[in-house]
Amino acid sequence: MTVERGQKAERYRARTKFRDSDGILREVERFAPTKGKAETRLKAALAERVAPTRGALLRPDMSIVDASAIWLAQVERNPDLADSTRRQYAAALERYVKGSTVAGLSLRELNRVPVLRGYLQSIADTKGPGASKTARSVLSSILTLAVRDGVLPHNAMRDVGAVGAHRGATATGRRTRDTSRALTPEERARFLDISRTHERAQALDVSDIALFMAGTGCRISEALAQLWEDVDLDAEEVTIRGTKTAHSVRTLALPGWLADELRRRAEGRARSGLVFPSPGQPERGASYVPDPTIPRDRRNVARVMRVMFDAAGLPWATPHSLRRTVATMIDAAGLPVALAADVLGHADASMTARVYLGRGGSTRAAAKSL
Repeated sequence: MTVERGQKAERYRARTKFRDSDGILREVERFAPTKGKAETRLKAALAERVAPTRGALLRPDMSIVDASAIWLAQVERNPDLADSTRRQYAAALERYVKGSTVAGLSLRELNRVPVLRGYLQSIADTKGPGASKTARSVLSSILTLAVRDGVLPHNAMRDVGAVGAHRGATATGRRTRDTSRALTPEERARFLDISRTHERAQALDVSDIALFMAGTGCRISEALAQLWEDVDLDAEEVTIRGTKTAHSVRTLALPGWLADELRRRAEGRARSGLVFPSPGQPERGASYVPDPTIPRDRRNVARVMRVMFDAAGLPWATPHSLRRTVATMIDAAGLPVALAADVLGHADASMTARVYLGRGGSTRAAAKSL
């Protein structure tokens, strides 16, 4: 390193030759009022030096949005990842990076513990701890790629401790659930997308259960008791054997998209016994066929659905919210409230439905609204 006095006595230049990562030797220089500051600025510039390139390489000053695009391209090329995992990562980028409060930050600016912790905390408070974990995973993967490429000295996400959501105001300390709210069309679409792509839900065979409940409005216990013998894919109808009253036994027309999901599920299966039996030993691989006579544990399914709701940014929702959403969508479509009661298997509807609306209408119209 050489230090030369410039034309102005108070201005110093520090310069040196530096071999960039592309193998080319280039001159780098920095100016400052003093010799020491000039050397310090030069050393800092060398530490952050990235070779000029025409390709898509990460840089410390690159925005997290642009960096995430490079990372996603790497994910798409990874042959070890399932298609569902790739879709889940892409959806997470849209949800937690693009358009987020950190979207305008560079890799260098983002890679600070206070910034990362504050962002994850805001996600946990507004969308739930599951969403916060997903955001942490995606951002940490991007920062890890930057570290491996020599762009960042370390991944600050590794120093961010556990982040939890504010607890609801309940005596037990549990988060408050909204038992009177239905999902909006946008929230429902987001949950259906999560149901189809969530890696854990697919591994534990809960994805199809969630889709079935969202398309029929059945109770979780009814879904777990559903038999293939009561599913008519040619007519696109399903008979649900209710668990409460005689009226809760009903035959429903299936929405077209749900009929397609059930056809896919039926491929390679015996089409007898439970539609959603206990997964048994899913770790044995895709070739393993579970025993269709063994029922699932309702509590285990509810736990996985809790994770799915959190991942969709719906910490207030419960499996029963899907049932309430079906009734709300039927009503919003201008269909009789009594028809919604028929779909849900309610023995009684409101006074208005009993007095002014007929019962026993075709559920085909209800299926079209779902």
